[in-house]
Amino acid sequence: MRDGAVAVRDGVITAAGPAAEVAAAEPGLPCEDLGAAVLMPGLVDAHCHLEWSLLEGLLPRGAFAPWLGALLRLRGRQQPTDHAFAADAAAVRCVEAGTTTVADSGPTGAGVGALGNAGMRGLVFLETFGRATGAQAQTEAAEVAGRLDALAETAGPRVEIGLSPHAPYSVGEEYWRALSEQAALAGRRWATHLAESADERTVIGGGEGPLADVFRQLGAEPGRWPGPAGVGAARRFEAAGALRGGLVAAHCVDLDAEDPALLARVGVGVAHCPTSNAFLGCGRMPIERLDAAGVAMGLGSDSPASAGGYDLRAEARACAAIQGPNAPRAEQLLRLATLGGARVLGLQEQVGSI
Repeated sequence: MRDGAVAVRDGVITAAGPAAEVAAAEPGLPCEDLGAAVLMPGLVDAHCHLEWSLLEGLLPRGAFAPWLGALLRLRGRQQPTDHAFAADAAAVRCVEAGTTTVADSGPTGAGVGALGNAGMRGLVFLETFGRATGAQAQTEAAEVAGRLDALAETAGPRVEIGLSPHAPYSVGEEYWRALSEQAALAGRRWATHLAESADERTVIGGGEGPLADVFRQLGAEPGRWPGPAGVGAARRFEAAGALRGGLVAAHCVDLDAEDPALLARVGVGVAHCPTSNAFLGCGRMPIERLDAAGVAMGLGSDSPASAGGYDLRAEARACAAIQGPNAPRAEQLLRLATLGGARVLGLQEQVGSI
């Protein structure tokens, strides 16, 4: 919109549109002419890991499974103060790149303090991992619910607390079900990594492949999800009742033909992380099929452990480059980085547009 204006009264946008109309609607407000500038919403990062900002350059580029194994080993060396410092540093990088709202997933919830310190808005998803069964699964799920309640008490009005069972291979079906049965978790937003690579399909279906090797080297078994041979993660989740409306699913590269329609029908939002997918050789998310099915989509920066520096502008450029001849147009990329991400997070009435 050329010659546009935004009226702000007491820190709240009260009008937006052609300058003459805004001035008439809000008489008496002082006018500041910004000259040759663009007024636009803050960017919305639909999937990132603020707690991994210190791992930049420390992990191998290449196949997903070796990278994950290296990440898990490095994670074991980090102290609580490292997580807090990393999250604070990452939040500053987000703001410097124009991002004002994020969906952060992390194992300690350090993002809560980081977003508050930076004056940002967002969702902080506490990551959980486990393949516990029976009574042990219920016990661990109750402990996670208690941790979320404690985090929520420290969050300000701009930060919402959610849950992120990490991924199908790191969270077993029975533990996922135990989490979903916790009354304290039922009303919270959930996020997960879904269909990130072909290795995921192999390990959750048959307990084989490179990811299975990584877990067994660490003395653990990967998560398994029932379903016919060859079926991907989305339909296995559906069969187990793990797909839920409002779920934020990151990556979604290795999808079956019918999965976009399934995700749209359930109301799952997708965070596209093109730089991370390329860095780890995971493949290309079928953005055109997801868009045609009506799936809510946004961009995610992931983290410097596998991507760039929390810069959604760079992710938009990467998205265009990776898609090739079918690349989204500039206005589509801008929407993915703003209102698209807001819709994925259920925040479209607060952020993503002016």
